[in-house]
Amino acid sequence: MGGVGVGALTGFGVVCAVGRSVAEAWPRILAGERGIGPLTVFDGTGQRTSLAAEVKGLVVPSPVDGSVWSRSDAMAFEAAREALAMAGLDPRRVRVGLVVGGTTSGMLETEELLARMHADPTARQPTPDMIAHPLSATADRLAVALGPFTRARTVCSACSSGANAFAIGLSWLALGEVDAVLVGGTDGLCRLTFTGFNALAAIDPDPCRPFDVRRRGLSIGEGAGFCVLERPAAARARGARFEAAVVGVGVTSEAHHITNPAEDGAMPAEAVRRALASAGLRAEQVGYVNAHGTATPLNDAMETRALVTALGPHVERAWVSSTKAVTGHTLAAAGALEAIFTALALRDGELPPTVGLEQVDPKCAALRHVVTRQRADVDVALSDSFGFGGVDTVLALARADRVDALAVSRRSVYVSGLGSASRLGALSGLENLALLGEAGAPVDPLSGLDPAKSRRFDRHARLATVALAAAGAVRADGAFLGTAYGDPDGSAAFLARVFEKGPRLAPPADFPNLVPSSPAGHASIYLGLQGPVMAVADLSASGEAALATAWEWIAMGLTDSACAGSVEGPSVIAETCLAPQFRALEGIVRPSERSDGAAVARLTSERSEVEVLAVAQGVDGAAVLAALPPPRECASIVVAEDDAEIAAALAGSAWAAVPRVDVLRAAGRHEGVGGFAFVAACARVLAGEVECALVLGVPRGRAYGLVVSRAR
Repeated sequence: MGGVGVGALTGFGVVCAVGRSVAEAWPRILAGERGIGPLTVFDGTGQRTSLAAEVKGLVVPSPVDGSVWSRSDAMAFEAAREALAMAGLDPRRVRVGLVVGGTTSGMLETEELLARMHADPTARQPTPDMIAHPLSATADRLAVALGPFTRARTVCSACSSGANAFAIGLSWLALGEVDAVLVGGTDGLCRLTFTGFNALAAIDPDPCRPFDVRRRGLSIGEGAGFCVLERPAAARARGARFEAAVVGVGVTSEAHHITNPAEDGAMPAEAVRRALASAGLRAEQVGYVNAHGTATPLNDAMETRALVTALGPHVERAWVSSTKAVTGHTLAAAGALEAIFTALALRDGELPPTVGLEQVDPKCAALRHVVTRQRADVDVALSDSFGFGGVDTVLALARADRVDALAVSRRSVYVSGLGSASRLGALSGLENLALLGEAGAPVDPLSGLDPAKSRRFDRHARLATVALAAAGAVRADGAFLGTAYGDPDGSAAFLARVFEKGPRLAPPADFPNLVPSSPAGHASIYLGLQGPVMAVADLSASGEAALATAWEWIAMGLTDSACAGSVEGPSVIAETCLAPQFRALEGIVRPSERSDGAAVARLTSERSEVEVLAVAQGVDGAAVLAALPPPRECASIVVAEDDAEIAAALAGSAWAAVPRVDVLRAAGRHEGVGGFAFVAACARVLAGEVECALVLGVPRGRAYGLVVSRAR
């Protein structure tokens, strides 16, 4: 068996409501012991339910280096440490990458502070308490506690985040960028998500019962799951034991609704087909499916239709269960935890039951449900994960004795469209050369949006949609959007209402917009994108990180095309509190005056005039530049802002003498300006002004370099 991104699972780590290790949790999951009980992490008074699947006895570290940890960080640390120990890997000795899927990060620890900031402008000051807040904070904590890691990335696609972390890690293995990769997801309980799902009436007052005719919704949980992935040959060569591997990935988006799935299950079915096809598998080989199985009336019926559509008559032989009735819905961690449970089922030949399933809903009766612990020797299994915005990810796993060598077939990646939305207005194609000039009088970039289709959008989603449309996203499969902080002001307003008026008056329509991937999700629905759609977070290098992710996925055949770049909306809290705090940590000395905007490039495997020659990521600019090709004749460097850090990184490199230009004067200052720099660089090459261009970002600990050139 071959395929893009085969990864041997050499280490597992689990933290969930029924155990804080694989050895503790897995027997209880097989036995069907529920971890759902009274909520104690915060006061659940006034909610639809006060039940949750809570991790007991968790201690959040207070490191001596002054870093601030969250509950999400602590769970990720325990699970990641266990996975590395089981694999017998030391990141100080081999090239290990890190990919973290998340949605809330340190929200619990900053909720009261955010609410105060909304109510009292004098409270909007830089404070160390906010260090745990950004989505990328967990990756930063793990890098210090368990690293160093060769590269790190943070991804959000709501409840499929953990599964998409696997997809990114597999692409790194296939590209040869790492020797092993630590992938997973983490999410701690917090008022924002607990109240949000309650406001949507998606919560069952009692413990959830997936696929049962009496089901009324999900049970919220928390946890973390991490795995070590390696190339099978490399794992065997070092004597590492593995009994399962991830052999295929399928990612689709429904382009239907920001919270509700399309009833026909067509795109989840397509994700199943893609996962099997990428692994060279057939439907009749699937013996087990760890279902998304949230226990909401819409999801379980939809997932049943999807599996029947994808597997056809062979659906009758595939056992199906949902472990969420034991662990609760752990949000971003769910895809990672459930991939681990699927791998353990392959290893042990035992399938976990769907707890609480007593009377199967007729709409779900076509599936072969596991209602009690089931002995079954399975060679191939699937793990389903579906998120807000209809982002569907399916992982195909196989027993080790069914796994052959990794097949690598790297494709060239080209740029076929450019778009931006900023104070310069909405710009398309060569119009983006204006990003290298002066700002001039502000122009409204949002005037062309259909007000009926975008009425639920916040400004982040509007900016993203305009930029994507200008880049020709309707001819792309998906979208990868970098965002540093998401929407802290929106979260603060939502939480202030919860604290002041009680959870029952929380506005349900506002909650979906607070997920970091919501701008990409909204835009995918507006534009009809049905490929991978997600957010990528890496503080001021978030735009470059999103572009790198899209390039990796296209190069390795996970998708044929995608728009990628950055979006940053207006935020008083980001400007006055977050940006100064994190610019100091990144070694950037700049004022905090902040603009907003979105800029994306449409990347594709089809030949075009501009090619993305190389993408490199590292802990410093020197390492990144050493990994990039030298400049061609008539070259340019395009940066967000030309400063001393850029000059120091370039000194002594092959690019040192190349002229530099920046986009700061035109685009304004915000964390997503790297996306604007890339779009401007591509516009210069497309216009024939230069033969090639380097986009370089060098914030401390998270450097990126991307080289674009006229295709030859």
